[in-house]
Amino acid sequence: SSRSDAKIEYLETSNVISGIVDKMPPRRRQVFIMSRYQHKSIDEISRELDLSPRTVEKHIELALQELRRTMN
Repeated sequence: SSRSDAKIEYLETSNVISGIVDKMPPRRRQVFIMSRYQHKSIDEISRELDLSPRTVEKHIELALQELRRTMN
């Protein structure tokens, strides 16, 4: 069924994303996980990791660029 096809496609995409995230530099990976999976704000991440908000934004930007580049 198209529903199970969609589920398989979702799981495959999730696996690809996980593989890309696993290869990121440690700090970028940590920031990305906190942002996308733990749904923390830039300010929360900034405080918890003692980074400037701009640094947090840059890590997220670089992570998303890497994901887009690898997924395309």
